[in-house]
Amino acid sequence: MDNIKIAFIIGTRPELIKVAPVILEMQKRKLDKYFEVINTAQHKDLLEPFWDTFGIKPDVSLDIMRAGQNLTELTSRALLQIQGYVDTKDKKPEIIFAQGDTTTVLASSMVAFYNHIKFVHLEAGLRSFNLLSPFPEEFNRKVASITAHLHLAPTERSRKHLIEEGIDESSIKVVGNTVVDALEYIKNKPSFLNHSYDNNKLRKIPPGSKKVLITCHRRENHGENLEKIIQAVDYLIGEHPDTYFIWVSHPNPKVKQVIEASNINKRSNAVLIPPVNYFDLLKLIDQSGVILSDSGGIQEEAPSFGTPVIVMRENSERMEGVEQKMAVLVGSDKNLIIKEFNSFLGNSEALNGQNPYGDGKASQRIVDLLTESSFQI
Repeated sequence: MDNIKIAFIIGTRPELIKVAPVILEMQKRKLDKYFEVINTAQHKDLLEPFWDTFGIKPDVSLDIMRAGQNLTELTSRALLQIQGYVDTKDKKPEIIFAQGDTTTVLASSMVAFYNHIKFVHLEAGLRSFNLLSPFPEEFNRKVASITAHLHLAPTERSRKHLIEEGIDESSIKVVGNTVVDALEYIKNKPSFLNHSYDNNKLRKIPPGSKKVLITCHRRENHGENLEKIIQAVDYLIGEHPDTYFIWVSHPNPKVKQVIEASNINKRSNAVLIPPVNYFDLLKLIDQSGVILSDSGGIQEEAPSFGTPVIVMRENSERMEGVEQKMAVLVGSDKNLIIKEFNSFLGNSEALNGQNPYGDGKASQRIVDLLTESSFQI
């Protein structure tokens, strides 16, 4: 298929969740022949169940992951394999479209630049202003911004960040965050409304029980920081025996093995489970009284369900939720985690459920932009 105009390049679960609404909107407008979906398989196991959730299948699957490889090796493999995809085409795609701040995005933007292909960056302009936190994501998204022809900013704050970096204002479009589009798509599906947990451990939790969702995966929270987070969570588990603390563990052994070896694993009201499908995750977000997480995606998803998030990071590129008191930054400070947890738990007033990151129509705006002047950006 060498007449494609857009190559959607996806490598991780959050990327698929946020790019899927754009692909679905393209399909809705009968534009299937103009694009291909390329899966780098950066998070192969985490990503696999999500293709079915959105009814999307990759046209091309790469294989960039190797056990134990470092970031240099991962980036090298991503560059070579994405370039290899481009080289298979008699006519190069006119646009490479990628989302966020992963190694897949970094490599996609660089391959686009090297091949004089227009690069469209979804969720552009997020900044923590610390190259080492999140690492290497802050670096990745800054490089993507250097190469992008079209910057699809989720919020006005993101647009301002780009302008302050000298990006041509005419190339920046505030479209909202497509994660809200994805949530609207999922929440309205009868299969979600009637969904009971697929995970066996979650099904065993008595209906109506109090729940707390926990996720932790970022590199800055490996090692000593993870140990402090575990201490805080273990204390809270002991203080709230009537609440189930559900820790969805990341497959990275630097995270998974430490959690499993901790005292938390011995607690009767602690539920340690591997990554769950999107329906289970959204049900957990919806049913939890509080969430403890360092995930950017969860910070964006939780407001739609009125669930507060204790963000286990020192800084965040998603301050809109913090400013609206839907989230609070605590880093890995044990005492602060405990304090803010009890503060949220003691406040019975529900959040309003108005998501500051989007209105569910971002994908429509994006496809309008992509189709202007026959895909010429």
